[in-house]
Amino acid sequence: MQDIMAQWLWFVFNIEKERIGYDKGLLTWLRLRKHRKLRRHIHICLLDVYPKGGKFGRFMAFWINERSRVCSASLNERIEEADIVWIYSQDPLPSDVKEELLNTIKRSREGTKVINHPDFYNSYHSEHTFRALAEAGVNVPRSEFTEEDINKTLVVYKTVGRHSAPKNLSLFRGSIESFQPFEFIDSRDSDGLYRKYRALYINGIVYPDYLLFSSQWNVCWSLKNHADFTFEMTPVEIESIHIVAKKLNLQFFSIDYIRRNSDGHPVFTDINVYPMPIAYAEIIHQYGYYGRWYECGNPLRFGMPESSGRPFWEIFDNAMVSFANKKM
Repeated sequence: MQDIMAQWLWFVFNIEKERIGYDKGLLTWLRLRKHRKLRRHIHICLLDVYPKGGKFGRFMAFWINERSRVCSASLNERIEEADIVWIYSQDPLPSDVKEELLNTIKRSREGTKVINHPDFYNSYHSEHTFRALAEAGVNVPRSEFTEEDINKTLVVYKTVGRHSAPKNLSLFRGSIESFQPFEFIDSRDSDGLYRKYRALYINGIVYPDYLLFSSQWNVCWSLKNHADFTFEMTPVEIESIHIVAKKLNLQFFSIDYIRRNSDGHPVFTDINVYPMPIAYAEIIHQYGYYGRWYECGNPLRFGMPESSGRPFWEIFDNAMVSFANKKM
């Protein structure tokens, strides 16, 4: 209710507009009207067509237009004037959606760069991805087992081809239809809490996003004890993410990893080329903000130091200028 009232009556309650984010309402409508007239140095066309009608693309385009100094963004339109086409749809892409995106890209100008090209968009979901990453030097959970592992090796059974699906922890029981087993890696520290780190990769730049702590093995927002938006990444972690990007031919994704409790070595567990970019309301409201905000950039807004040492949108702009290969 507070978010809705802020959108419509910020001037009545004397709320600073800078504290009001994206939502349905008057203030967002006024901002979107200004966005349609924006023409900045680099134009990004986001293609968010799956699921039908899109999901996060409108939100991402809004914040690019609000925060970037050099980029403007459109959603599923103005592709003919785009310097960058950004595939921004739920993964994995069905074959018909991939074909639709490939045909749409043909309407762009010659030489237009593509972020997460449809030919590589589903690369993380390939059957042999984890083996390929391991062979490239990235530490990932073991995903291939033999009869010797049955009832001996602790594994996590993940649902294949679905996001935010239930995960089951058990001793290896062999193959289970629609599930893929991965060896369980214990991430507990001396305080007894499990940890999960999330980082963002943006065209050659690695950005530390957040760190979750939980008393449950399946570390996620709904089961967290608390979160931290500032943490330092090791050189091995950063280099491993660069290898993932090169191996999978992706320019943008979020990646989750844990640090093995036995030696602190990173183990990479999940990749999202279409990560949920919306910051959780409980964090936003805690600091006196309203509406929905882009997940990255929280530390600066909340008066905390940036893990990367630079504001997120400065990093974003530098990455887009480099990718579009356009001199400022």
